[in-house]
Amino acid sequence: MRFFGIFFLVMGLWVTSVSAEQPPAATEEEQKSPEQQAMDQLAEAGLRQALQAIQRSGGLYPFGLIQSGDTVRAVGYSGDKADAPSAEEWAQGLFMQLRKIGKEQPDIELMGLFRLHDITGDNGEKITGVWAQVDHRDVRPWVIFLPLLKNDDGKHELGDMVYYATEQPLFEKSGE
Repeated sequence: MRFFGIFFLVMGLWVTSVSAEQPPAATEEEQKSPEQQAMDQLAEAGLRQALQAIQRSGGLYPFGLIQSGDTVRAVGYSGDKADAPSAEEWAQGLFMQLRKIGKEQPDIELMGLFRLHDITGDNGEKITGVWAQVDHRDVRPWVIFLPLLKNDDGKHELGDMVYYATEQPLFEKSGE
C-alpha cells in the first residue's frame, strides 16, 4: 500500500513540474485543433482512472471511454469475475465492441481504450505501463504509453509518456 502512496506522490510532483512549464505547453495546446484537444482530455481522464484502479487493486482490467458532447461513459466487463476472459482477450473483444458502438451510434465523437501493457526496454528489461488508444471520429487516432518505472529504491514512478499515431482506428473509416 505504501507503494501506491509514493506512486501518487510522485505523480503529483510530475503534474506540478508539468504545470510549472505552462507557457510552452499553452502554446502547444493553442496550436492543436479542438478535436486533438478533446482527445487529450479524454486520454487524461482515462489515464487518471487507470492509475486510480492500479492504486486500489494493484492491477488494471481493460476498459473503454466513449464521449458524446460533454457526456463520457465507461465501457467495461460486467460479467462474473470468475468467468472473465484474460485481460488480453478482453482488450481484443473490447476493441471490437468499441468499433461496433462507434458504427451504431454516430453521435459518439471520441473513444478510448485503456489497459496495462508490457514493452521491452533498450536494456532488455520488461517495462509495464498504461497503454491508451484514443480516437476522434474526424482525426487520426493516437496511442499513448505511460511507463511505470522502478527507481533505485524499488518503488514505481511515472516515466515519460510516449505518443504515436496509429493506423488502426477505433472508429471504422469509410471503406473498411
